Amino acid sequence: MKVLNPVGETRYQEAKDRLAPRPSTLEGKVVGFLDDGAGQAYFDRLAELLHDICRPAAIVKRVKPLLSAPSPRSLLEEMAQKCDVVVVGTGV
Repeated sequence: MKVLNPVGETRYQEAKDRLAPRPSTLEGKVVGFLDDGAGQAYFDRLAELLHDICRPAAIVKRVKPLLSAPSPRSLLEEMAQKCDVVVVGTGV
């Protein structure tokens, strides 16, 4: 009989050690939203809620030119320069 352990091994701590520091608050921060192009309404609503609840200094919204391609380096550099934190993803 072979017994399998259903608990997978992860490298969570290794990945966690490489993550950028998280701010304790978004108040007064510039928050960026980088939409992959499939969920603009989702990110618009998220920005409204964030503005009302967290009071960021500003919200910067950008949309990737192509859903199926990586973000251009220039777009990533712009977001890195303008924003304290960036949410990247899809609204689908």
